[in-house]
Amino acid sequence: MIKPTLTLSLLLFMIAAPLLSQDNMALPRLRYSENISLTYDEAISFYARLDSIWPEATLLEMGMTDAGRPLHLFIISGDRVFDPQDIRRKGKSIVLINNGIHPGEPEGIDASAQFAADILSDSNSMKRYLRNCIVAIIPIYNIGGTLARSPYWRINQNGPEEKGARRNNRFLDLNRDFAKQDSRDARAFAEIYRYLDPDVFLDTHTTNGSDHQFTVTLIATQPEKMHPGMEQFFRNDMLPGLYSSMITRHNNEIVPYVQYTERGEIKAIIGFDEHSYYSTGYSALFNSFGFMTETLVYKPYPQRVEGTLQFISELVRYTAGNSKKILRLRQEANRRTLSAREHVIDWEQDSTRWDLVAFHGYRYEEATSPITGRKTGVYNHDRPYTDTIRYYNYFKPAVTVRAPEAYIVPFAWEEVIVRLLANGVEMRQLQNDTTLTLETYYIDSYEPARRATQGHYFNSKVKLRTVTQEVQYLKGDFIIPLNQRANKYLVTMLEPQSESGFFAWNFFDSFLEGQDWYSVWGFESHLKELLDRDPILRAAYDKARSEDAELAADPVKQLQWLYQHTPASELEKRTRLYPVGRIMGS
Repeated sequence: MIKPTLTLSLLLFMIAAPLLSQDNMALPRLRYSENISLTYDEAISFYARLDSIWPEATLLEMGMTDAGRPLHLFIISGDRVFDPQDIRRKGKSIVLINNGIHPGEPEGIDASAQFAADILSDSNSMKRYLRNCIVAIIPIYNIGGTLARSPYWRINQNGPEEKGARRNNRFLDLNRDFAKQDSRDARAFAEIYRYLDPDVFLDTHTTNGSDHQFTVTLIATQPEKMHPGMEQFFRNDMLPGLYSSMITRHNNEIVPYVQYTERGEIKAIIGFDEHSYYSTGYSALFNSFGFMTETLVYKPYPQRVEGTLQFISELVRYTAGNSKKILRLRQEANRRTLSAREHVIDWEQDSTRWDLVAFHGYRYEEATSPITGRKTGVYNHDRPYTDTIRYYNYFKPAVTVRAPEAYIVPFAWEEVIVRLLANGVEMRQLQNDTTLTLETYYIDSYEPARRATQGHYFNSKVKLRTVTQEVQYLKGDFIIPLNQRANKYLVTMLEPQSESGFFAWNFFDSFLEGQDWYSVWGFESHLKELLDRDPILRAAYDKARSEDAELAADPVKQLQWLYQHTPASELEKRTRLYPVGRIMGS
């Protein structure tokens, strides 16, 4: 005789099974195999249905974007624990996947949706990965660009039928905005990143340029940016493991990202120099293992989605299988970051070192355009070849700075403070007006860009000098200690010679304009009285004119000389004085 409790269980299962089947049937259909990508509304509806069907999933609304809509975050957790602090206490790693940063490159949007459905439904026993890690997905990052769908965006791309615009509603390229964070989108992303503190990060893209046989190419964070344990593990274990599993499990060989320089046969692959305004450069500031898939624009859209889906699956599988080691290495890196006294803020390629990789290309042939008659070239798919070429993926420090004990940022620079707070920077305010002896920078020269990028006239080639002096700060100015998780971010953003920092992006440009100087008429009317009562100044002035014929012949230069040798010139010591002070330790 069947026990009553078992009878009830069977009855509930019989009722629930068709309901679950109906729920699955109600999922918005993925149509990437038909060359159609998800719209924004379809993508959010898809994740909302996953949330309603499976208790192991939740869809959250995070910060606001420039599109006037919140950024969504979808979290998959096998034991239904979604709070990151609780996840950490359980010893699980966190994978974050970002999609649609360039909505003309949408394969990650569809691939991540398919992956989420697959792992929640335990396709191929994938749910076992959730024993050791959780997966977080930003369904679509650039919402404004995704809403602006057209068949004509990224017109050289082989599908899908409609694509989104590259830039967001403020016409910003969000993959140049991770450090400076002009967009609400980037600040919302920083909120998510701070909330999750992911161990592994993936950003999904499409690349154009040189044609070859590979569908998926990969940008991985520069290993040199990592602390030694992470670097060794990344180079020798994680990257080889992912490359290998893509072949053995999916028969889909991938290759490092092929940077587009000029059309022609590829003789070498140059490692990607990832500045901190790129997604993986930003993730490296917080000791995450960062990746960017770049599927080839010329391959059919379904093939690109499948390749991205395969890499997502392998990345999650690898993270789950190596979760304890990944967590231990990041914990050690975070500990070292708290006390590191030197930071590399710019790198250059080491042309003396390289690895060898197998490259599967197509022969490049000269051709004539049938439309314009222009001389051009084509990659002949009827002439494939395989060659062993160099992969220059080693970098060496170009600029290293000694970190202070703390920075001090005046209250006046509000746009900088807002961004620091968005990235979880800990700081305190002065309670009284205070004079401090600290290390300061003077900007002796720099080169502003002639053309705007991202709405900024980028400053580069900065030359500076260091002066230790007393500087007066006011009540409310911010002291920022360098003993925190955000240390690498702080040094990168606050050092003026950094190519990703706030000075490079013009946040501090007004200090370059000088101070009061003097009025020729008003100043000259006081000179006789000044020289009559200061015989030392009079003697120095006469001596300077007698020794410098050019000075003696130029009245304007004489006024400038006199101003620079009076106490009034002390006010000018703030000219080109970088506003951020450096409080140095012993």
